[in-house]
Amino acid sequence: MKYDLKKLTPLNLFLQCFTVSMFSFGGGSTIISLQQETFVKKLGWVDSDEMLEQFTIAQSTPGATSVNTSILIGYRLLGLKGALLCALATALPPLVVIIIITFFYEKLNNNERTAYALRAVRAAAAAMMASVSISLLIDLLKKKDLFLIAVWACAMAVMLIFDPNTILVIAAGLIVGILYLVFLIYRQKRGEKK
Repeated sequence: MKYDLKKLTPLNLFLQCFTVSMFSFGGGSTIISLQQETFVKKLGWVDSDEMLEQFTIAQSTPGATSVNTSILIGYRLLGLKGALLCALATALPPLVVIIIITFFYEKLNNNERTAYALRAVRAAAAAMMASVSISLLIDLLKKKDLFLIAVWACAMAVMLIFDPNTILVIAAGLIVGILYLVFLIYRQKRGEKK
């Protein structure tokens, strides 16, 4: 894919990460759909495969997934300076919100309207996570990779039916991914010998 890096400046990268972070609610998984919309579809700075790889790496490292993904994107685009700018831009909005909430916590804690608003935010976050999952499935279907489609289906079924610890599902996915890579390498070497 050819990248459109004409609008890539440190300031623009900071503003894009800041805006995505400011308008995402529900945690690291929901921010990914906004990051994909911004960096892949709107700006064309990374492709969807890279975005998925960055997200996968970010999930397997300590810390907030949204910040980790932003750091990886920033590093990919502008090196260390980009990573630092993206980390700051992504962490700043939630930090400000938390500071504001702490000042009004007692009033908000027992407010029925606040509870309804938070339920609406949770519903929107769930829709965004579903969007990311469906987008991933569509990409897998386009590539016609039946093995990865089966992995997606199994992981989705396990998450919906058994509600396991997310870390265990990610670890299982990592193990399956490594085994799949070993299989592909073995198959390629075996094909070269013939």
